[in-house]
This record gives sequence, C-alpha cells and structure tokens, in this order.
Amino acid sequence: MGSLYSFYEVNAFTHKGTSAVGNPAAICVVRAFPDEQMMARAAKLLQKPMISFVRYTDDPHVFDIRHFSPDGKENHVCGHATLAAAELLASMTPALRQGRELTFRLNPQYAINADNAFKVRIKGSDIFLTLPAVTELERVDDPDFYRLLAEALRIDARDIVKPSYYAPRIINYVVELRDQKTLLGLKPDFQKLKALALSKDFSHEGIMATAKSEISGYDILTRVFMPVIDVDEDIACGSANCSVVPYWAVKRKGAFPEDKTTFKALFPYPPRMKENKVGGVQELQMDHRNQEIILKGQGTCYRIIRLDLSPDLMRRFAP
Repeated sequence: MGSLYSFYEVNAFTHKGTSAVGNPAAICVVRAFPDEQMMARAAKLLQKPMISFVRYTDDPHVFDIRHFSPDGKENHVCGHATLAAAELLASMTPALRQGRELTFRLNPQYAINADNAFKVRIKGSDIFLTLPAVTELERVDDPDFYRLLAEALRIDARDIVKPSYYAPRIINYVVELRDQKTLLGLKPDFQKLKALALSKDFSHEGIMATAKSEISGYDILTRVFMPVIDVDEDIACGSANCSVVPYWAVKRKGAFPEDKTTFKALFPYPPRMKENKVGGVQELQMDHRNQEIILKGQGTCYRIIRLDLSPDLMRRFAP
C-alpha cells in the first residue's frame, strides 16, 4: 500500500425516508495499522468528526479498529465511526448484509466493556450496534458545575433539569434541558465549554444535552458538544447513547413508562435544520439484563479520499 491511503467517507445514521444527513466518518481499511504519528496526521488533515482505521485479522468477521479525532488524538470509542465501518465493509462484501455479525476490537488500553469490543449485526440496510450501557451514572450536586455549564450554554441555570449525571468509562455528562425549545435554541460558547471540559473539577470529553421530544414519532432529542476534541457539535453521536439511554430508562423517573425499553432518537443538529435537514435518526433498545444498548441505524457511503501520508509530506504539514 505504501504511503497512499484510501479513506471512504461514510455518513452514519442516515435513514431512508427522512431528511437525516448523517454524521461523516472517514474509514480506512488496512492490513496493518500505520504508525500512530501517521494516523494522527491523517485525522488533522482530513478534519472529519472522526477517522478510523480498520485492520483485518485472521478471522474474516473480526476486525481491529482505532479512532482518531480532528485534534489528532486517539479516541477511546466512537459509535458513529463503528457503524460507518460496518456499512463500508458490507458495501465491499454484500453477503455480510444477510444478518452476519462482526466484531470490532478496540485499542486494548481502553476498558470500555468487558470484551473491549463492539458487536455489529448487519441485516439489509440496517446495522445493529451493541454498545455498553453505562448505568453507573454519578449524580452531580456541585452548584459550580451548573453555574459554569449554564454560562457556557448561554442559558439560565433553571433551564437545566437537576441532577445532571457524569458517566465514567464514556467520560461525559448527561444534561437534560427543560424542554425541546430550550435544546433547539442552544447557541453555546464553545470556548467556555472547552474550558469546562479541561477544568480540574469537571474534566470530561463531551456534554450530552438531551430533552424529551415533542416531535411525533420520536422519544428523545440529543445534541452533543465536544470542543475539547475539536468537535464543537457532533452531527449525530452513537456513543452518546451509552449514557443518554440509561439516563432516560433508569434515572429519569416519570418521563416515560417504567417498563419502556425502546426509544427513537433524533439528533436535530440545528445548523442543518436551516436546510430542512436533521443530523441523524436512531432506534435504541435498553437491555437491562445484559447492561447493553442495541442501536439500530443506517449509513450511506459518500466518496473516496486518497491521502499521501509519506514521511516527507508529514514533515511538510508538521506544525
């Protein structure tokens, strides 16, 4: 392969019959991972919400996957890029669409679940992604958190439904807002959000802002802010559900019937709503017994980007 790599841009969480544009990920399928410097440089050059390298193993249905965010740092987990990788592999090998299960093994240094892997089943255009349910949500009572968060989101602290929760393993905060209008109207100060993420007391990777949906056919709306990894607002996030779904299913008493385990989620992504489009659509199931989330979504392959990652080029683009 040399130093020329092909990245397939795949939009995750599109959905036939809707105006969902999907969240782009650039996927590169390789026999061996490039060195970390090259993978980091590719992420910086491409500036996609996530780029992922997928490596073949001896088992044709098991792959190793590594994710890199636009800041060039390796990311511990990414749901939308994993779904995008599955869609790409299915487009390359259509037989995988007959209900085949794939395993994506994560970087061993990250302990996101017991197997340190995500399972994916592909059936036609639908992709079923199994995610860990982070039910060990930690209640936030510190008033400084709400004060700083309200300032960063440019809202009144009373617009935040208390308590919010911190999700270990997934390193984010789940923040319910009082209604859909408040969520859609958010115009955050991303520099203040980044400062909050980097603070000693409230260090995190993302704010998962969510509200109960008033849109027919949908249960919840979610907007995801991750400026600390150079993604101000994620168009449609998969891993957000690791904490958002347990919040609604376990912590948020009275919002839905107690026996409710299925949720239909819409990621509105207001910048695209001006074009009468939304970010993404997901169907979710909370498996309480196995502490898992089953995410059903679709993806669309968009284009190929070829990138020369030779050492000379890397030096030329080095900061």
